[in-house]
Amino acid sequence: MEKGKFQTSRFERLSYGGFFLGQNIIYVIPFQFLAYFYLEYVGLKLEDVTFMLLIAKVWDAVNDPIMGAIVDKCNFKKGKYLPWLKVVTYLLPLSLVLMFINPDTSYTIKLFYAYATYILFDMIYTISDSPLFSLSTVMSSLPYERDILMSYGRFAAAVAAILSAVFMSIKEKADWTLTVVIYYFVAFLFMFPLQFKAKERVEYSRNKDITFREIFKYLFKNKYLLIYYLGYMAIGSTNSLQIMAAIFANSNLGSDTMVTVIMGVSILPIIIIAPFLPKLINKFGKKKITVFCSVATIIMCVIQYAAGYDNLIVFLILSAIRVVFMQTPLMLYGMFTADCIEYGAYINGERTEGIAFSLQTFITKLSAAVCQTLCLALLSVFGYAEQAATQSAKSLHGIWIILSLMPIAGYAIMIIIMGIYKLDEKKVEEMLEHNKRRDGNV
Repeated sequence: MEKGKFQTSRFERLSYGGFFLGQNIIYVIPFQFLAYFYLEYVGLKLEDVTFMLLIAKVWDAVNDPIMGAIVDKCNFKKGKYLPWLKVVTYLLPLSLVLMFINPDTSYTIKLFYAYATYILFDMIYTISDSPLFSLSTVMSSLPYERDILMSYGRFAAAVAAILSAVFMSIKEKADWTLTVVIYYFVAFLFMFPLQFKAKERVEYSRNKDITFREIFKYLFKNKYLLIYYLGYMAIGSTNSLQIMAAIFANSNLGSDTMVTVIMGVSILPIIIIAPFLPKLINKFGKKKITVFCSVATIIMCVIQYAAGYDNLIVFLILSAIRVVFMQTPLMLYGMFTADCIEYGAYINGERTEGIAFSLQTFITKLSAAVCQTLCLALLSVFGYAEQAATQSAKSLHGIWIILSLMPIAGYAIMIIIMGIYKLDEKKVEEMLEHNKRRDGNV
């Protein structure tokens, strides 16, 4: 089938992107604002928040491969992936609201409540991630269409970031919990249609008796999947913008509502670029795009740090340019995973989408935990004071260093990783055709 033809309907693709949008709204709100909520509103100590986020995220990340293996093992009458997504459509938005409640009680109980609700949220999110990405591989057998579906997802992530940019402005007119409830309804409405519109139309030859041990063995034989996610781990662990935006706006710019402007201006270019990703991939390939954007990110980090933030207009323009290069490689990660799944099926003879996409989720969460921990630990080093009216000059400069220069290390590592990663679009198509012939699915 030639490129431009589809096995899925337009509404089916839109519902897939819509679920991504709702899921990403639910992900980005705590990722950007939860640490700030705990520090400045609940009144938890910096060291307690740092330790809690690290422990909870590491524990949650460890669950992801286990969940992926369970997904690979389970086959329901109504589908392999959709039944999981039907459940989380209702539970995931609710778990978001529970996190942003500040109980009027003792410090110890507040800390315990934060642990319990955060871990609950992350475990429910784990159930949603691997099945959602894996669903694209059974909605269509066409590599080009899968890239389209993934680009819908990454476009949705960019839209979610835009929607989150007005969070603080809404919070000024409502309290924290009410603001999160508003986002709860928006996320739920976008997630709801997928369970009725998506179809698992592609059937693969699968070994129903595959053991958990074999599933994990196949994972570690997929060298390109492991190589790629070393690079993704590096950039995810140093991508400090979303974590630091609220703190930077409040401390360095003097108003936490400025985060709306920062995130809006920074993410808007991604909305423009995301729809063109499939065509850019078709022309240049994912690997070349990743290398180019990583080099450009390093250059823009240095330029932005040198320019400073005294001139707000210059700061916002440079932020918008820098974010385009920073976010583009992150928008491609699901497509890289889909390619590596074909490679894994090619060398192993078994399709293990669940464990592959769960590694993606595992690295995403683990890198987020590392990034949050690094940011908060560096804030402590630079003398950041919780709930202080003003910060010291050392602290303000430290916040700026974390925001502007920290990503350089991660993108430098990704450039090295891309030198080792050898899969390209042509090789993946050849592997896909080989897998189809072997399984009798031509």
